[in-house]
Amino acid sequence: MEPFEYVVVLTSLILGLGIAQILTALADILSNARQVKLGVAHSLFIFVIFFNHIQEWWYSYQYASTVQVWTLPIVLFLMIYPVCLFLLARMLFPTGIRGHETDLRAYYYDQWPWLFTLYLTIPIVSFFQNIYISKLPVMEQAPQIALVLSYGAFLIFNIRKRVAHIVFMGLQTVGSIIFIIVDDSVL
Repeated sequence: MEPFEYVVVLTSLILGLGIAQILTALADILSNARQVKLGVAHSLFIFVIFFNHIQEWWYSYQYASTVQVWTLPIVLFLMIYPVCLFLLARMLFPTGIRGHETDLRAYYYDQWPWLFTLYLTIPIVSFFQNIYISKLPVMEQAPQIALVLSYGAFLIFNIRKRVAHIVFMGLQTVGSIIFIIVDDSVL
């Protein structure tokens, strides 16, 4: 087994656990649809996090040719992104003590600062991975910078308006879809 294959197995397991969290929660929502109250911003954020899981799995293949020498610090650095995604997938839905809650819109608006803070780490980690491992120039990091500024603004200015969250998540969802269409490495 090549070093990359060894690393990608662990990454895939963590991403698979995150995807399983999201799909399990969605199955629970569908099976209890009459009791569950959904929110638009929360539903869009679920899509964004699910898409990020798939995207990270797809892009992790690039490290097979990018990383020449695998070291534990490189592996740990690359594991931050999928671990954050898994934590987000787990935190997207009420679990544990809050597991009985069925108003997902209220849950989202109660938890958004924690979710946004954790999500904020993803473009930051991606930025540094792209520079130090993939050797991409800073000028090609516009999407990561835009996400940091956007999520940072929501947190700094404590933006709680539902419309702002819905518009922001809608824009991020549309941006994700456009990214799939225009990114030549996806096709």
